[in-house]
Amino acid sequence: MVAAVQRIERLDRLERIIQTQSLLVQADLALNPFMQLVIDKLRELTQSHGASIDFVEGEHTAVRRASGAIAGHLGLRVALDASLSGVCVRTGAVQVCEDSESDPRVDRAACRLLGVRSMICAPLRQGGVVTGVLKVFSDRPRAFDEGDVQMLQLMASAIVAALAKKAALDARNEAEARLRSSEERMRALLEHAHDAVISIDEQGRVSQWNRAAERLFGWSPIEAIGQPVADLVVPPQMRGEIASVIARYANAERLEDAHQRVTLPAIDRAGRQLSVEVSLTATRVAGRWELTAFAHDVSEKRQLEARLRAMALSDGLTGLANRRGFMEALEKAVSRHARGGPPLALLFLDLDGFKQINDELGHHVGDLALQTFARRIESCVRKGDTVARLGGDEFTVLAEGIASLEQARAIADKIIEAMKPPLETHKAVRLRASIGISLYKPPSDASRFLREADHAMYHAKQHHDAVEGVSAFMSDAQFLD
Repeated sequence: MVAAVQRIERLDRLERIIQTQSLLVQADLALNPFMQLVIDKLRELTQSHGASIDFVEGEHTAVRRASGAIAGHLGLRVALDASLSGVCVRTGAVQVCEDSESDPRVDRAACRLLGVRSMICAPLRQGGVVTGVLKVFSDRPRAFDEGDVQMLQLMASAIVAALAKKAALDARNEAEARLRSSEERMRALLEHAHDAVISIDEQGRVSQWNRAAERLFGWSPIEAIGQPVADLVVPPQMRGEIASVIARYANAERLEDAHQRVTLPAIDRAGRQLSVEVSLTATRVAGRWELTAFAHDVSEKRQLEARLRAMALSDGLTGLANRRGFMEALEKAVSRHARGGPPLALLFLDLDGFKQINDELGHHVGDLALQTFARRIESCVRKGDTVARLGGDEFTVLAEGIASLEQARAIADKIIEAMKPPLETHKAVRLRASIGISLYKPPSDASRFLREADHAMYHAKQHHDAVEGVSAFMSDAQFLD
C-alpha cells in the first residue's frame, strides 16, 4: 500500500515536472520575469517555504530573485567564506544541508534570520565560471530528498540557459549598438567632411553624396543619389572614358590600382569648369565593388600655379618670355624637329645704343625703350612665333616653319623697318637693332642653336651696315650679310 502511494506521488511529481518544463520552454519572457517564474515553480514542486537566486558579487552572494517566505529579503548578502552558498560556488557542485543547526558550513545567523533549517544549493555556471546559486529552503530539517536535488539541477539548467541567452542577446545588442554608433560617427564625419565624398555602384550610380559634394557641385543628396555620376560632374567629352573605367572596375576580380590620387576636370550644376583632386578607393560591399571618391576643388590652386609658372617664365618689364621660358620653348621645338617637325629659324636681336639711352635719359626712358622695342618686334612676327627677352637689351625670335635665309631675313627686314619711327614720348630717341639669324641644322642642341644666332648677331654688330644691321649664320659657318 505504501509503495503504491509512493509510486503515485512520483508519477504526479514527474507529470508536474514535465508541465513545468513545457511552460518554461514556451515562456517568452525577459530574464528577470523568467527567473521569477522558475523559483516560483521550484518552490511549488519541492513544497519548500522559499527559493532564491543569489549572484556572486565580490566576496559575497546577494539575493537577487526570491520567492515565498524570503521574498522580503532581496539584496541580503552572505559572505562566500562562511556559507553553504560559498561552498557551492567554490566547488561548483550541488550542496545539501540537512539541518542548519548542526551543519558547520552554513551561515547560522542568516539561517535563523530567514527561518531556514534545511536547504539545497545548485551552482549557476556562465562560461565555465560559477556566477550564482539557485537555492530552496525549508523551515524543517531534512525536508528534501534526492528527487528535490534533481529538480533543483533541472531548474538550474533552465536558468543557466536563460542567462546564456541573455548574455548572447546583450552581446548582440552591444555589437549592434557599437555598429550603429560607428555608422553614426562615420555618417557624421562624412557629412561634415571638408572633402566631397561620393560613392558609386557598379553601374556608376551615386549611392552616397555628402554636404561638401553638394557645396562643390550644386546638387543636393536627394537629387544626386541614384543618378549616373557622369551626368552630374563629368564633362561631356570625358563621359565615355569614365564609363569605361567604371565598367573595368565592375568586372575586375581584384583591383590593384583601386587606391590612387588624381587631378581631373569636372563640372558643377551650372556647367562651370572645375579642377578637382580625387582620392579614389574601391571596396567590396555585399559582393560588389563600390567606388568612393574623396574630392576637393583645386581650381584656384591650379590657376595660381599657372600664374606663378607664367611669372617664372616671363619677363616682368616687357611681358615676353624670359630666358628660362624661351629655352623651354626652344628645346621643345628642337625635339619636334628631330621627330620630323617643321624647320626652325632663330633671330637674335640687340637694341643698339641702349646703354647711352639709359645713361643720358635715365632708366625710366631705358625701360620705355625696351618695352617699345618688344612691342615692335611682336608686331612683325607671326602668331605662333616665340618672342623673348633674354636679359638686358638682348631679344630673340623663334620662328617655326622657316626653311630659308630669305624667309628669315624677310622677318628681320620687317623688324628693322618697324624700328625707324622715334620713341613717341622722346622724339630724339630712335631704336636700332642688330640682328643675327641662324637656321637649325641637326644634330645641334638648343644651346648651340642659340649660340649660333648670338654669334651671327655680334657679327652684324661688328660689321654694322647703317641701313641693314642684319647678319645670318649657318651651321656650316657661312655668313650672309
